[in-house]
Amino acid sequence: MNISRKHVFAVLTAAVLVASIFGAGCISTLNPLPQEVMVRENVIAVDSEYVPSSLIMSLLFNPNGYETSLFDALDEFLPRENPVIEVGAGLGIVSAYVNDRIFIKTEHIALEPNPYYTTLLKETKAKNNLGTRFVHGAINYESALSPYALSKNGVDGDASAYTLVYTSDSIIELKMEVQSLTLSEVIRDSTFVDKKNITLIVDAEGVFEDILDNEPALSSSVSIIFATVFDDTEIFDIKRKAEAAGYVLVNMPSADDSGLTTLVFKRI
Repeated sequence: MNISRKHVFAVLTAAVLVASIFGAGCISTLNPLPQEVMVRENVIAVDSEYVPSSLIMSLLFNPNGYETSLFDALDEFLPRENPVIEVGAGLGIVSAYVNDRIFIKTEHIALEPNPYYTTLLKETKAKNNLGTRFVHGAINYESALSPYALSKNGVDGDASAYTLVYTSDSIIELKMEVQSLTLSEVIRDSTFVDKKNITLIVDAEGVFEDILDNEPALSSSVSIIFATVFDDTEIFDIKRKAEAAGYVLVNMPSADDSGLTTLVFKRI
């Protein structure tokens, strides 16, 4: 049987890659993907039932390639003395990094609407001894509950809390509602000593514009903002609204390899 050199090379490369993973103890026959990954010196809890396998593999092989635009901005502009409110905690990768760098670890609140990440965030908090308070909720100014939907392949869970919709590709879409919060409410209910010089990190699509549209007194409490965008066409409108709210853009935004751009605004 004739086998092309290209095919042989591909097979051998895959075999070496798999062998190296097994040898490193990252993947076993009983647990195809790890339950934790190391990202920027922090242990991040993951679970392939809840987290896309592609993301876990990306964090395994290129952990420092995750959202480099945001991390670069944080390295340059994050004030260590400020309390922090983070919107869109995700797996807590940014949360852990930020909490390592601020002076008062307990002055850090991170919001995340994904219910599947709640347990993972608790594990990440414990593994890294974080002072972050993770809150299951979303910023929303229209109603007391925020609609939230996510798709996942055959994960067992308490269906009583969700509306199950079977889509054409057999992926179950879970539609639910999560607690709505306004930024003003989060600040009011916080135990921050200084509520006039807060760092705001918004890593959730469309939320920063929502905050700018609905928080007229934003500059009275937030002194610096890190906002991520994936659509460059939105930058002009965001910049215009931020300037109207009393902020000036202080970095030269550019997209990283994933297409993410981070804008840094400081209070005038």
